[in-house]
Amino acid sequence: MDQLRQLKQWYRSLPQKEQWMVSGTAALIFVTLFYLVIWEPIHVGLQTERQKQQSQQEILIWMQQAANEVRTLRASGSRSTIRDRNKPITLVIEQAIKNAGLQSSLNKIESSGNDGARVTLNEASFNQVLVWLNTLSTYNGIQVVSANIERGKEPGRANARLSFERP
Repeated sequence: MDQLRQLKQWYRSLPQKEQWMVSGTAALIFVTLFYLVIWEPIHVGLQTERQKQQSQQEILIWMQQAANEVRTLRASGSRSTIRDRNKPITLVIEQAIKNAGLQSSLNKIESSGNDGARVTLNEASFNQVLVWLNTLSTYNGIQVVSANIERGKEPGRANARLSFERP
């Protein structure tokens, strides 16, 4: 208390100009301390939390896509077997495309020879295409003879021209 009284006395004893300078300096110090001790840590903390949230959201989207791929794999694995050997290759490929969820991307499917086919996909999910190709090979014995795969307009999308053969 005594020190506060001495400080007030000292302040009042200063000329008017110096009182303004001391008040301005005190205000500047107060604003600087407020910024450094309160405002900046809160701002940085909010930014960090936003980045964490965005990262978690990206992980969630990735996990949902992976779950869809698992469902697609399970569905195509349980419906297609090598017993489809007697079916025309184009029908087997078309059924596998439906099971893989790529029907909306199918542009063209045509027969080429006895046990061959050509397929064109536009803006197909690249991951789904890989699952589909694995399913054709594993469960139907259909192999890719040639492939031309290009990046699509959207991230994760591809345009593909594929030739298949059943040995």
